[in-house]
Amino acid sequence: MIADDVFRSRLQATIASLRYWVPTIADQAHVEQVDGHQAWKLSVRPNDHPACPFELVLRTDQHYDIAVAGETFEDLPVQSLDAFLPLVEAIAAGRVVQRRTESVMTGAPLSVETRVMLKDGSIWSQRRDLPVHARIADAETAVHDRHFIPYRR
Repeated sequence: MIADDVFRSRLQATIASLRYWVPTIADQAHVEQVDGHQAWKLSVRPNDHPACPFELVLRTDQHYDIAVAGETFEDLPVQSLDAFLPLVEAIAAGRVVQRRTESVMTGAPLSVETRVMLKDGSIWSQRRDLPVHARIADAETAVHDRHFIPYRR
């Protein structure tokens, strides 16, 4: 972790760059920004349903929360504040895949992985494993990918 005052300064610069980006998609999505003492929230709901909605909360405690396509990931450590603008740009560009793994026999969901392909070729990814009562072999699972369209086409 970096010093608190240095982080807050860099956080404000990151928020400024995200605010500068918002008008590029404002005609394609409903955008809300909320300033708080401990956090800043950006909520984006695209006008087209097959595009990916997201919500990003940047917190002063060097953690963030993010919801992408209905999957919420909370209390993630900030690795680099420089990662957030490319992340939201990639979401708006439609480079999101939501991968669901489920049991073939019961159709019960086993896990959900959200992947965002960044412009530089790297991938931001988070996975949520769902509770399973019995161990299921790989041969008994199916994977379904959900793709999203860009905000602007």
